[in-house]
Amino acid sequence: MKTVRLLVIVAAIVAALTWIVGWWAVPLVAAMTGALLWSRRGIAWLVAFAAAISWSALILVDGFSERFGALARIVGATLMVPASALLAVTLLFAALLAWSAATLGAEIGRVTRRGDG
Repeated sequence: MKTVRLLVIVAAIVAALTWIVGWWAVPLVAAMTGALLWSRRGIAWLVAFAAAISWSALILVDGFSERFGALARIVGATLMVPASALLAVTLLFAALLAWSAATLGAEIGRVTRRGDG
């Protein structure tokens, strides 16, 4: 499967399930993707990038409401950080969560396949 196609598919699945289930969708999808595509080089980084893209899309969709900007400013002022830093930390959280779960899933997939032989 081509890399861009896989990136789009994983990002769409992460975005859809995050919308429905919440942030728990990120490690679930990442672990499953890592376990299924364990032999693909760099799968953890691809899944991490897909998670960051999907959460960026969700933030953009949510950002069209006026309340989002007000909330970001209020939370940023409370934590004494700019709203842009909150955005960066949010996307970094999704990416690192996806990377770690995909790495774990890939190792589980590798060990499971090795045991089949």
